[in-house]
Amino acid sequence: MPEKAFEKLKQNIKNEWIIAFNAAMIIGIVTHLYAFMHRYPNHDSLHNLYSSQAMVTSGRFFLSPAAGISSYFDLPWVIGLFSIFFLALAAVSLVILFEVRKKLSIILISGIVVTFPSVSSTFSYIFTADGYMLGIFMAILAVVITKKFKKFGFLIGAVLVCLSVGVYQANLSVVLTFTTFWLIHEIIYSNNSLKQIWANVLRSGLMIGIGMVGYLIVYKLFTSFFAVQISTYQGLDKVGNLTLSDIPRRISQIIKELKTFFFRGFINGYEVNFLEILNVLLVIVLFVGVIVVIIKKQLYKNIGMLATLAIGVITLPFSYYIAYFMSPSVFYHMLMVFGLSSVYIFIVLMYDKIDEKQGPVLKIERFNSWATVILMTFTIFNFGLIANIAYMNMELRYEKSINVANRLVDRIEQLDEYENIEKIAVYGNVSLHSDLTSKIIPSQIPEMTGSVGEVVFYKPYSYQELIDQFLGYSLKMATDEEMEQISQTEQFAEMGIWPAKDSVVVIGDTVIIKFEEVETN
Repeated sequence: MPEKAFEKLKQNIKNEWIIAFNAAMIIGIVTHLYAFMHRYPNHDSLHNLYSSQAMVTSGRFFLSPAAGISSYFDLPWVIGLFSIFFLALAAVSLVILFEVRKKLSIILISGIVVTFPSVSSTFSYIFTADGYMLGIFMAILAVVITKKFKKFGFLIGAVLVCLSVGVYQANLSVVLTFTTFWLIHEIIYSNNSLKQIWANVLRSGLMIGIGMVGYLIVYKLFTSFFAVQISTYQGLDKVGNLTLSDIPRRISQIIKELKTFFFRGFINGYEVNFLEILNVLLVIVLFVGVIVVIIKKQLYKNIGMLATLAIGVITLPFSYYIAYFMSPSVFYHMLMVFGLSSVYIFIVLMYDKIDEKQGPVLKIERFNSWATVILMTFTIFNFGLIANIAYMNMELRYEKSINVANRLVDRIEQLDEYENIEKIAVYGNVSLHSDLTSKIIPSQIPEMTGSVGEVVFYKPYSYQELIDQFLGYSLKMATDEEMEQISQTEQFAEMGIWPAKDSVVVIGDTVIIKFEEVETN
């Protein structure tokens, strides 16, 4: 009977898992409620109010079924709950992977998982967020299963890797990162021999290798079956074209990206914000903690272990930014760096392993314990603030955009040719500026992809979509050829720039809106 099955399941659920799940759900919902209870679209959201998310051309063949769990409608509250649910499962997976025992450690790890800026940035694309969060959960679960089921777990893990990367290619970084941290954690804190450690390295390599081969095979089958061309987005059409001469440039980019994420205000001329101050302190705590544990565990006496540990640490930056070595045209943004959350998580793991029952605790370990808990609490709180500042920017941006759209429709309705208008052609982009959204917010938080900017208008079609979806005035988009022809006319050349009276005119059956001067042949 169902109730007996659930009762048996309940008996096998550990208290640590319940704490992790509940903490993630509560912190996650409280942090992101702003985004879940409102609709603040970005440029992509305008044409994804209803979408199957079928992005086979972008290599995301599993995104459609993953995002389809919550339907193909853009339902912020429903998608938000599913997203936090999957992140809560990811937090539970991390607790299992690293065998976390302290309640405070579990709560801090859960808090990091659900508030990390990559999560908040993804919620600016709320229409697809649950699929992305499911991908993160599968990536971490793949490592857990590989660890727990020593014989064939890597095969199940490989399937999960394939599906996770099939949701979003950046999840390969998540798999690599937490695999590496698992192995580092094993070297420092387990009693495994060097042979056992390298056996885990081999199984992990098989999990990732088989998973990626499977991904490539499925991707090729999908593209062949649907007879579609590979998208040029993020250099997907150039995967495998990286040359040896590109490698030094990519390494330089990785160093720059890491410095920018953790210490932007100290190196790039921006105002130093609270997160960057916390990051400096956390790096100090991390460095001290690593030195102490190496000395205490006497890892320096085992050259093999120390060398393996060094290899793991050195390869971490490459795990974070692995896509840089897949295509010469890839660029990283906030949605792609969830793996960096592992730095904060590992600091908590070091605190979790300090145990008075296993031997005397040094004064410096006590100091580091208090510093970890205090700094990570502030960090999680600051991550939450960053999320809500980003959501505030989205609200301001949407309000500006919808009011511009209202003004446009009002102008159009006042034209004598209004009844004959069937198409819309937009040239340039509306110019709006406020110190708050252009200067203050960008200087106070990391670059939150998807939520930054003054307006949601991205391309000419953004105006048509916003007017159609939110104001109910349906017009067809002029084709590129038609727009080119219009731009060559004398009437277009004589038009003024918005908001001039003659910046909105009708040519034939097309209403022309001129926000900027455009070059003509």
